[in-house]
Amino acid sequence: MCLNFIGYINMENLISEAKNIYLITSQEPEAITSTLALFYTLKDLGKNVNLLLDTLPENLKFLSPNLDFISYPKNFVMSIPNSVAQISQIYYEKNDQALKVHLTLENGTIKKDNISFYFAEAKPDLVITVGIKDYQKELSEKLNSFGFLLDSPVLNIDNSKDNQKFGKINLIKDTSLSEIVVGLAENINAESAKCLLTGLVIYTNDFKDNITADIFQLTSELMKKGANLEEIKNNINPL
Repeated sequence: MCLNFIGYINMENLISEAKNIYLITSQEPEAITSTLALFYTLKDLGKNVNLLLDTLPENLKFLSPNLDFISYPKNFVMSIPNSVAQISQIYYEKNDQALKVHLTLENGTIKKDNISFYFAEAKPDLVITVGIKDYQKELSEKLNSFGFLLDSPVLNIDNSKDNQKFGKINLIKDTSLSEIVVGLAENINAESAKCLLTGLVIYTNDFKDNITADIFQLTSELMKKGANLEEIKNNINPL
């Protein structure tokens, strides 16, 4: 399935207008590498990007973002149920040693066990899934913790005929995921190129299967962007 011209415009608008983006990948290695490529590309565009990934396989850890790329939650929330106490005033004092938050109670009593603390994530403007065939089924447990994702528009990227086309825009093609994702990136940095080329190595079984002229051309372009094929092969298939 190929997007029509209007579909591509809508997709580009979704990405360009989004500030907070969540990336969700299946645990398939090719999907992980393509999602990491999107992560680096979107961070390069100044987007606030959150990556939901259960585990990174050992042979893909050389692609892992360093601390300079990671976004941490900035909103820390203290919650007290109204059923416990009614609070009439809140103020704080801050010095070199500590920050103190003062609560004035109208009625009720607050105990330590009544207070909960958590980080509040900003609701995403866009969710991009890669290699996910059925959004609700595959992510049911994960979405219990990230329920706020459900109301966000979804860009669904996949190369499976079984995909349920659950996205606002569904980018489903019978090619490698690297080839699909590279079409979304105006400028590919060295980290993205390394991830995309790793995906091609996985998709083609080290260039033994699924070979096309387009794959060879893309491989050449990614190497010119700084992807080291020898490094990738050594990590994917360690001795």
